[in-house]
Amino acid sequence: MLDFIDYLLGGLTSGAVFALFALALVLTWRATRVVNFAQVGMAMFTTFVGLSVVQRLTVEGGATTFTAFAAGFVVALAAGAVLGVIVQFLVLRPMKRRDTSGAIIATFGVLIALQAAAGMIWGGDTQAYPQPFPNAAITVLGHDRPLSVYDLVVIGATALLVVVLTLVFTRTDLGLAMRATAFNPEVARLSGIRVSRTLTIGWAIAGVVGAVAGVLQAPVSALSPNAFDIILVFAFTAAVLGGLDSLVGAVAMGVATGLIMSLVTGYSDASNAPVVSLVLLAGTLLIRPGGMFGHSTVRSV
Repeated sequence: MLDFIDYLLGGLTSGAVFALFALALVLTWRATRVVNFAQVGMAMFTTFVGLSVVQRLTVEGGATTFTAFAAGFVVALAAGAVLGVIVQFLVLRPMKRRDTSGAIIATFGVLIALQAAAGMIWGGDTQAYPQPFPNAAITVLGHDRPLSVYDLVVIGATALLVVVLTLVFTRTDLGLAMRATAFNPEVARLSGIRVSRTLTIGWAIAGVVGAVAGVLQAPVSALSPNAFDIILVFAFTAAVLGGLDSLVGAVAMGVATGLIMSLVTGYSDASNAPVVSLVLLAGTLLIRPGGMFGHSTVRSV
């Protein structure tokens, strides 16, 4: 029983990261009806930008690890927003005018290009991303739990971001415009909403969410041009399980996917996790194609 609890606790952090990546995928899907398979590449690239800032501040500037981490985090978020706008404006917008399937294929091209660019700029070797918080297991009732202070920070940051996004989408004019644009862009345009600008903002937000996920994940998995590739499998699974139109579903199924993958790894082998993920994906598409939280009726915005 203790092992089962430990496996669940150990899956919370990875589940939070999966939830963030799934959230970014859902944001771009709702905006453009395109699955952005370049999301992990964008997160990787912006995380490298943040790492460059951290290294410069600690090595050349003598800054503390916490200060450098915070500065790198902010720069990575800004880079994520800028990169999201660039990808949407230069790649997705022209391709989307021709064919949606072409736009989806283009995201794979963006992923490959970003990985190649990262390899040329920062090299292909794995690099450590410093963290300012202890990574030792927390002791509860005399038993070491597979959670550290840093894990709690990751979970807390994810929860805070989800709350902020929820408030933005439900309590602001921008959120209303984004929901209307996702639901019916033509009607939104006739209602006076600047759809193109709204879509660009949506891609910028998705880039920021991906950057948050990348920076939070890098200290526990190291960083390389291909570091986040496997996360794409789990994040896409979570997004489909939850429903590509549902932000709540992305978060809930992201956490659930992390818990399931932790149990699979704990009771069998880590190599079985991607296989189980693909089985869950296939089963969901067969039984409930719209996802567990997918909308099947007309909604009001």
